[in-house]
Amino acid sequence: MKSSTIGLAATLLLAAPARAEEAADQITPINPDIVVTGTKLSGTFGTKSGIPIAKVPQSVQIVTAEEIIEQGARSVGDILRSVPSANPGFSRVGPYQSFSLRIRGFLADQMRNGIRQRYFEDVDASALSNIERAEVLKGPSGVLYGQSAVGGSVSVVTKQPQETTFASVAITTGQFDQKMLTIDMNTGLAPGLAVRITGEIERSGTFVDFQDLNRKNIALNLLYAPSDAVTAHLVAEYVERDTRRNPGLPVVGTVQGNGVRMLSRKLYLGEPAADTLNADGPMVQAWVSVKLADTWTITPRIQYQEFNTGFLQIRLRAPQANLTTISRNGRIGREDDSYTIAQLDLAGSLATGPITHTLLLGYEYDRERGRFTQSNLTNVSAVDVLAPAYRYSGTAPASTFAFDSFYNIDGHAVYAQDQIDLTPRWNLIGAVRHSWIDASDGTWRGAVANQARTSTTIWQVGSTYQMVGGLSAYAGYNTGFDVESTAAARTRTGAALKPERSNQAEFGLRYRSSALRGSVSLFQIKRVDAVTADPLDPDFSINAGEQRVRGIEAESEWNVTRWWQLSAGYALLDGKVTRSNDGIAGKRIGDLAKHSFTARTEVAIPGTPVTLRGGLNHITNRALTDGSDVLVPAYTLANIGLGLDLKPVRIDATLSNLFDTRFFTASGNAFAVYPGDPRMFSVRFNLGF
Repeated sequence: MKSSTIGLAATLLLAAPARAEEAADQITPINPDIVVTGTKLSGTFGTKSGIPIAKVPQSVQIVTAEEIIEQGARSVGDILRSVPSANPGFSRVGPYQSFSLRIRGFLADQMRNGIRQRYFEDVDASALSNIERAEVLKGPSGVLYGQSAVGGSVSVVTKQPQETTFASVAITTGQFDQKMLTIDMNTGLAPGLAVRITGEIERSGTFVDFQDLNRKNIALNLLYAPSDAVTAHLVAEYVERDTRRNPGLPVVGTVQGNGVRMLSRKLYLGEPAADTLNADGPMVQAWVSVKLADTWTITPRIQYQEFNTGFLQIRLRAPQANLTTISRNGRIGREDDSYTIAQLDLAGSLATGPITHTLLLGYEYDRERGRFTQSNLTNVSAVDVLAPAYRYSGTAPASTFAFDSFYNIDGHAVYAQDQIDLTPRWNLIGAVRHSWIDASDGTWRGAVANQARTSTTIWQVGSTYQMVGGLSAYAGYNTGFDVESTAAARTRTGAALKPERSNQAEFGLRYRSSALRGSVSLFQIKRVDAVTADPLDPDFSINAGEQRVRGIEAESEWNVTRWWQLSAGYALLDGKVTRSNDGIAGKRIGDLAKHSFTARTEVAIPGTPVTLRGGLNHITNRALTDGSDVLVPAYTLANIGLGLDLKPVRIDATLSNLFDTRFFTASGNAFAVYPGDPRMFSVRFNLGF
């Protein structure tokens, strides 16, 4: 680490401001289901759990819409940079960013207004304009939300309509020809009826040669509350992204030497004349809360979304003997998915003697339909990374058909949760879910080739005890499951592969006062029943693998004065493959840093409209993939920013990667990495009225 970087770390103590009055810009009482006034620990997690964030028996960290702007975040991955145990994955020059986002060493899922997403977030990770806040829950969370990634969840709460009328228009510009327009318009149409429209359109270049980024997203948010007993919500969003399918850079010449020279971050090793990556997706959510009595509410929810993408992709493979000529192959294809989820929740409270129970009972139905079509390119040649010659500049891609397949998933689940207030200071939480899953696949418009019916039960138990002086302790054990790699698949004997499961045990302390908030947690998280090779026939898989991560995580926010805020976080994560038939047992989990540190500071200069900001992120080296001996080097990023509030005009400028640190991120395969963003300047001009 450079001495200048160490000096900056010492002077910053970094982090995002901890405001005593922020969270969600104080959503008005017109929206009784999502009340997030006060501090960032108010409200309930995921908008449907009913569990106050301060009582969730897992570590939770929150990033607000205000902080997204202040940090100059360009994607969901950037949001996670303030979470010490999170890996923000690759930048916007890579495809489908969500596949690289990790929390506590494992993949992270995304939810929207308490409903699980499925591929929709892969259309455009930069679609941040309708996010009010992101709640990062660490560890599996499948009891209420269904199949979930092992590492945790990014729970997005969208911007809700309010009774007042307001609007804002923002223009963002910066290096690499960045051009983006953002809108946020809200009005009350009638008593109890409000509408809010958000959206943005971007036409930008990137730091990678030949790769531009054209994207847009728009959202319509409706709220109808005709009485105190009925509240209805509608959220409709559309996202679209058009760019090139960047293959990244080879491992040799980036994180390993090639004997000649290190490669430029801007180098494009695909085929500029042919590469494409187009993705779009609509999403509609609706839910209605109806009070049946003073303490009971019934809430039906429904969500429909699509993920549609077409691509021509060049893939980097192994280097040839000279290490500067890289083998390649390619494919052209299309994926079209639709996903419907319907839920019915009954929530209320009852007393059994001196003990109060807050209950949530629910049923969920999932319907997923997908189609994937692929042809393999047959005239892809190797590329000389020192002097790339693009084959398709005057030659058309040639291909041979590979497959046209479908997959279907139908699921049903019942779940129950009970919050028990044993005393005003001590509460218990218990929850259980049982899911039935029917998965099948085959040739498109043909007969079912594979079908598997499975079921699984997961559960959660936890407790929080409020001690004196703003200190509380919590402990919890929670489980999850995922069918991403097992649906419709069978073992050598013909038995259905079981869903991969996960579990986490965690103990933590939280402290909260008017000026200081902090937490520390100890945890162990495991992925069990993981798919690994069958030792009797490696062409088949069995549920015999296991990975685990043990760690400690600490984070805090401190209002030093009314005009100076600091925040910082640190995570120590020890992860390894504990069981595997793939020859990697005992080795490191891929893309997991043992040490990570994040910090930010903000100074509002008294008597002026000027705010100064600074940030630091440090991540140690990571194994490229599970069990890999190739290490992706450590990196440290520093950022500075300036805010100028000249109501109704506001200006936010950000200079990220201040020292132009050269760094790389894992791509998900053993042949390539993605370059991290170089030093980049951007400025956002916002007009509110």
